[in-house]
Amino acid sequence: MKITKKTSLAHLLKHHLMEKTLRPLFSQSEIKAYKKRLVPFLIVGMLTANSSYAATCGACARESTQIMNKIQLVASYAKQAAAHATQLQQYQAQLQNMMLNPSAIMPDDLNKLTRGIGEIMSAGNSIGNTYAEVDSNFSKTYNSPLAGDFADRFRSWTTNSQDTLGSAMRAAGLQRDSYTSDTAALNALWNKSQSSQGTVAAIQTLSEINVEQIQHTRKLEQLLSSQNLATSTFMASQNAKAQDKQNVEDVISVMPKPVKLQDMKTKKISVD
Repeated sequence: MKITKKTSLAHLLKHHLMEKTLRPLFSQSEIKAYKKRLVPFLIVGMLTANSSYAATCGACARESTQIMNKIQLVASYAKQAAAHATQLQQYQAQLQNMMLNPSAIMPDDLNKLTRGIGEIMSAGNSIGNTYAEVDSNFSKTYNSPLAGDFADRFRSWTTNSQDTLGSAMRAAGLQRDSYTSDTAALNALWNKSQSSQGTVAAIQTLSEINVEQIQHTRKLEQLLSSQNLATSTFMASQNAKAQDKQNVEDVISVMPKPVKLQDMKTKKISVD
């Protein structure tokens, strides 16, 4: 068997009998560089192993790159959700201070607070909607019930998160759909609550919304982390199946061809 640097390291390095032959051909830097590129190649292997992609393999690299980018974004979004939850807790401390001394509330401070809470709510809802669609598409493409379940969970999370503000606004006689952003809706709720119930009651309403949003944001962080692990595990299992199939084909390809009985007679081959 002729071995060149174009030969797949992933396949060759699995065969310990060939290790001595391979080592002189590949430097340590080449092996390290290969390891850094391993994950995208695993995804390509999974895609090409899927019969629905076999006929359109030209798109495999592009598809795998898109999926890889989305998987990498999950981890960053989970960190973002954790940071948002921390920020909301800081806002909660400010709201508690405002309730203790409502006469000292500065309009600019209140505007910054409501804008911050509103922006975090909008960002979380955007993430929830995005990954509901991502998992739904993943489920259809790879026939993955697990991805379909995560799509439903993201939709449910987004609905519950949006209903936190929607319920408070309905109780105040307002409609969330009448406002273009969560920040605008929070400002409207503040103004309505303050005029009808007073400053302390208005702060209490914002505080209750913020507490619920902290809980929602923590749940989003956990959901993103779980989704990332589940997707990575699924793709690894698909690649393992593809690799097992390839290993079997490789073994069969190097096995000696069976000798026909007629050929044995012609060539006078004796069998011990």
